[in-house]
Amino acid sequence: MKKIIILLIAFLLTTLSFAFSGKVIKVTDGDTITVLKDGEKVRVRFYGIDAPEKKQEYGIKSLDVLKKMIDGKIVEIDVKDKDQYGRVVGEVYYNGKNVNLYMLETGNAWWYKQYSKKNLEFAAAEEKAKLEGLGLWKEKNPTPPWEFRKKNKK
Repeated sequence: MKKIIILLIAFLLTTLSFAFSGKVIKVTDGDTITVLKDGEKVRVRFYGIDAPEKKQEYGIKSLDVLKKMIDGKIVEIDVKDKDQYGRVVGEVYYNGKNVNLYMLETGNAWWYKQYSKKNLEFAAAEEKAKLEGLGLWKEKNPTPPWEFRKKNKK
């Protein structure tokens, strides 16, 4: 019984996320930022979304929308994971607003369902933006960033 409780506690501790705050010092694109946390630069990849690449149609617009919203601001990061490049993966909040969700609601990113299959809020936000023809959804068949990256791999 004691082993089961210890395993359960270990499991819960590994699945719980943690949060930190920092000042946005760079907006790389529509889903990646660098924040300054306790004097250290931390690269953050937005969880559950994928924005157009800068060289892709609508990429600069997506970048500009995010930059206008949070560049130079203090944000809170709800950490979900670390990616293969060592970046923190998380949900970003500014003034209590989920920025990841905002990027979907305004049509500035795709729902990255491969990494957030169960996030129905993200799915609904993307669908609503599509139906309303917002942002990148003004185009008939916008190319998802994962397809763009695959075609343009060097």
